[in-house]
Amino acid sequence: MIETLQDKSRRIHKRLAVATNVFSTRNGLPFGRIFGISQREFILSCTAPLEAGETLELTVEIPELDGRRLIELSAMCIWCQASENTTDFEAGFHIVNISDQNQVALNYFIRDF
Repeated sequence: MIETLQDKSRRIHKRLAVATNVFSTRNGLPFGRIFGISQREFILSCTAPLEAGETLELTVEIPELDGRRLIELSAMCIWCQASENTTDFEAGFHIVNISDQNQVALNYFIRDF
C-alpha cells in the first residue's frame, strides 16, 4: 500500500495542549493555529483554504517558561481540507527553512509543551 504525504503528515505529530498562534511574516496578520507538530512538520487550523505546494513565510508564537518567543520559518503546504468539526480548514505543512536557533527553540517547545 502506498502511503500518501497526507497520511504521513497525520501520524507523526504531537498534539499540543497550548494555543500556538501563527501569523503571516509578510503582513503580521493572524494566519491560524497549530494543533499538531513535529520537528519538520505541523498541522494548522485556518479560516481559508490553502493551495498544496504553496510555500509561505510564517511566524509561530510559542510559549516559553519566561514568556513567548516568535519563530520565523518557511513552510510548504502539503495538503488542505475542510475540517470535519468546524467551518475552518486543516492544512499539513512541511518546514522548508528555519534557522538553527529557531529549530532548537522549536525542539524544546515540542518536548516541553
